[in-house]
Formats: sequence, structure tokens, C-alpha cells
Amino acid sequence: MTVVVGSMCDTPSDARAGMSELDLLSAERRAALREAFARLPAKCQRLLALLIEDPQAPYAEISARLGVSVGSIGPNRGRCLDRLRRYPAIAALINAEPGSIAQRQGV
Repeated sequence: MTVVVGSMCDTPSDARAGMSELDLLSAERRAALREAFARLPAKCQRLLALLIEDPQAPYAEISARLGVSVGSIGPNRGRCLDRLRRYPAIAALINAEPGSIAQRQGV
């Protein structure tokens, strides 16, 4: 596999060498989130996808599209986000964040 950077063609590892640390961390976070999202149950994927649409759909529309009550959207969203947070790659990133609760507690 090759990656085109500017007018040069490099291997992925060469492309990573030219990235800043911040860019690498950002790419790592996006990859971990995509992986974790893909492993969520389909109902969580659909709900979260609807909630992050821009502009966000009203809860009444989300309710109708998913066939769930409006009152269940918030609690289901919370459970889906908890599943994302517990995914090992995401949990590792959360715990590595400067000032995270785990770091403040010395975990």
C-alpha cells in the first residue's frame, strides 16, 4: 500500500514519520473510535449516527425512525456511549488523557 503525500509517494510508515505527534494522536483516536463504533450493536450505531447528524434530527424524528419512544433515546444513548468508553482501545485513550479521572486517582 502506498500513500501519496504532496508529490511524493511513500509507504504508510514513511508518511507517519512526517506527521506531527498531535497528528499521530488524532489519527490514532479516530481509528480507535471507528473500530469501537463498528463493534457496537447495530441499534447503537443507528442511534449514535442519528444523534451526530448535522443538523441534528429532533428526538421525535429519531423516535419515529428507530421505532422507540422519545423518552428512551437519552438512556439508550448513555448506554451506547458507555459501551464505547469500555471498548479497550477507547478506555486506554481515555485513561491516557492528561487530567483524566484515572490519572488524578493514580489508577
